[in-house]
Amino acid sequence: MGATTFWLFRALNEQHSALISYPIEFVFNRDSTVVMNPLPTVVKIDVSSGGWNLFRRTLIFGVDPLKVELDNPSEVNFLTQSFLSPIVEDQLEGLKINYIVTDTLFLNIERKITKRMRLKVDSLNLSLEKDYQLISSIDIRPDHMMLIGPESIINSFETDFDITPDDNEIDEDFDSWVEVPIVFKDLIQSEPNEVNVSFEVDKFKNVKIEVPITLQNFPTSRMPMMRDSSVNLTYRVNESFEEEYSVGDFRVILDYDFLKTDSMGVPILIKYPDTLKQISMHPKKIKFFY
Repeated sequence: MGATTFWLFRALNEQHSALISYPIEFVFNRDSTVVMNPLPTVVKIDVSSGGWNLFRRTLIFGVDPLKVELDNPSEVNFLTQSFLSPIVEDQLEGLKINYIVTDTLFLNIERKITKRMRLKVDSLNLSLEKDYQLISSIDIRPDHMMLIGPESIINSFETDFDITPDDNEIDEDFDSWVEVPIVFKDLIQSEPNEVNVSFEVDKFKNVKIEVPITLQNFPTSRMPMMRDSSVNLTYRVNESFEEEYSVGDFRVILDYDFLKTDSMGVPILIKYPDTLKQISMHPKKIKFFY
C-alpha cells in the first residue's frame, strides 16, 4: 500500500496528456427563446498539464463549466472549433490545450413568439346521440387564445384553432370547460389552456307528408296525364315542436317552361315553412304523357 501510494503521488507530480470531456454551458436569454433540441453538454478536449491539475479538473472537485455566451441564439446553428478555441483557452487556465477534439456543436434555438388565435368548434365533429341535432349557435368564452412558442411552429398555424368537446353521444344541452388541445406541449403553451363551450341540442324525428302536384304554364291543348299526381315530402323536426304542418303549408309544381322532354319532368318545391331545413322529395322525377 505504501509503494502504491508513493507511485501515485509521484505520477501526479509529472506532466500528462489526457482526452477529457469538459462540461459546457450556453448563456443566453431563455425567456425570449425556445430550445428545440437538447443543447450539447460537453466538449472533448485534448489537454496537457500536471497530474494534480488534471485530477482536480476531472475527478475530485466540481468544475465550473465552459460558458459560451450567445447574443443572437436563434441565428446560430452551429459552433466550430475555431469559435470554441479562444473560449476554451481563456477559461481553462492551467491546462495546455493541445487541440479541441469536438469538431462542431450543433444548436437549434428559435425565437419565442406569441400569436392570437380565434377559437372555433366544428359542429360536424360533435359527437351527438342518434337523432340529436344542434338548435343553437356554439358559444365559446373566451373566443380566442394566445399561443406561445417557437417561431417556426407558431407561424405554421392558421388564425383559426379548432377545439372539440371530448364528450360522446351528447343528448342534452352542453355547458362545460373544454381543454385547448396543444401538440408539442414541451415547446408550446396556450393562454388560457381551457375555455367554456356551450350549445343547445334537441332530438329530431322524420315526418312524411303527401303533397299534390300543381301544373303550371301548361297550354290548355297540352294538359298532361301524370303517372304520379303527388309526391311524398320527408322533413325533420325537433320532437319538442308541438305544431304539425299541413298540406297547405307546402306547394309542389310541375312547370311546363322547365320541361326538357315530353315524357319526364322534375317537380319543384316552391313553398314550405321557413323553419324546415332538411326536406327530401320522392319521386324526384314525374312521368307523364299527353
